[in-house]
Amino acid sequence: MPNKDETLSGLTVTAFDVPGKAPLYAEHLPSQKGETIGLEITDGDRTLIFLPACADLTPEIRERIRNADALFMEGTLWRDDEMIRAGLSPKTGLRMGHISMSGADGIIATLHDAPPHRVFIHINNSNPVLIPDSPERRTAEEAGWTIGEDGLRLTLGASS
Repeated sequence: MPNKDETLSGLTVTAFDVPGKAPLYAEHLPSQKGETIGLEITDGDRTLIFLPACADLTPEIRERIRNADALFMEGTLWRDDEMIRAGLSPKTGLRMGHISMSGADGIIATLHDAPPHRVFIHINNSNPVLIPDSPERRTAEEAGWTIGEDGLRLTLGASS
């Protein structure tokens, strides 16, 4: 992958299929491979997995995550019925193709063995984890998750 000045960055980006859901305008069409993807970004030494959307943490995806040094994972909703409770949508998170952060089948519980650098991204504005002093934020941070925000910088060095 080249830098802006056309020199080689040393990074390799590999796209891989991820379980997901077609957007509303395409729900009536048959599901197609590649509709939802994740990215594996590596410099040959360190690897980051980028999952901005994911409807199911399959064994293959969990294996990729286990072998990575960092994970940027969708954290759209705190709980499956969040949008219903807020009166924003009649659909659950799973119906929209999102795994909740919390709960027995949520990302925090399921990915307890995720890499040491784990960041929630793609967070819906209804998600209480965005409130700095909320119990949800404390739960996520105590489980080792960083809540992504504009300007966040992450360095994967030799001690990662």
